[in-house]
Amino acid sequence: MGPVSRKPVIALALVLGAVLMLGFLHRFARSMIYPGSPVPLPRTEDLARRLPGARLIDYRSSDGIALRGALVLATDPSAPVAVYFHGNAESAAQNLPFAADLARRGVGVFLAEYRGYAGLEGSPTEDGLYADGEAAVDAVLTVGVPPERIVLMGRSLGSGVATELALRKPCALLVLISPYTSMVDMGRTLAGPAAPLAVPDRYDNLAKIARVRCPVVILHGTRDEVIPVIMGRTLAAAVPGIAFVEVPDASHNDFPGLEEVVAREIARASP
Repeated sequence: MGPVSRKPVIALALVLGAVLMLGFLHRFARSMIYPGSPVPLPRTEDLARRLPGARLIDYRSSDGIALRGALVLATDPSAPVAVYFHGNAESAAQNLPFAADLARRGVGVFLAEYRGYAGLEGSPTEDGLYADGEAAVDAVLTVGVPPERIVLMGRSLGSGVATELALRKPCALLVLISPYTSMVDMGRTLAGPAAPLAVPDRYDNLAKIARVRCPVVILHGTRDEVIPVIMGRTLAAAVPGIAFVEVPDASHNDFPGLEEVVAREIARASP
């Protein structure tokens, strides 16, 4: 019997090496996509002191993850309620002032939270955040807000969650703030042509936006240094009828007058 060929062993080693490398790239990509924030929502009594009338709502995702959000209602009981999906390096708690300002302008807000954020259990992934988003909308429906008053609103990372939810849940309006075309497109700045392999979570807004049946509003700052305004323009141009508001001099994290613009556009889109 002749010597055993080493070719299958080498091939297996190469395959295993590629799998390990891909796993490393995916873990690295997720650390970039989901840097997270540990800031939790205030306790019930503290929230009541800060925002009288606001309340905490505990709910669970379909795969059993325990979640907690904050509901800040407007004075008018028939006002729209925005289910708000925040950006990647913040938490729902850090958006309480934003919610309070919108409520004063006549738009209620439910600040939804993601698994792995604000001290909650679980690790964030694309499918996981979609499940958390569905649970958030169901929580708002459970407290008596009908679909025709629900606005799905996502900022930055949250734009991908809100867009997917607009395909899964009935709503009155989709509002995207500083959205990207896809997470793979975002990854090209670091990984170049390897981005489709390196980025495990797609959040492909551009592929989905044409299938959204409710009205869509996109807000984007011209000086956005994180998600280029061209991505917002591309999304808006993909479907006739999308309302695109380009805000001069607004950057990604410094968006002066955002609450005013959001409230105005929601009022304009409301029947």
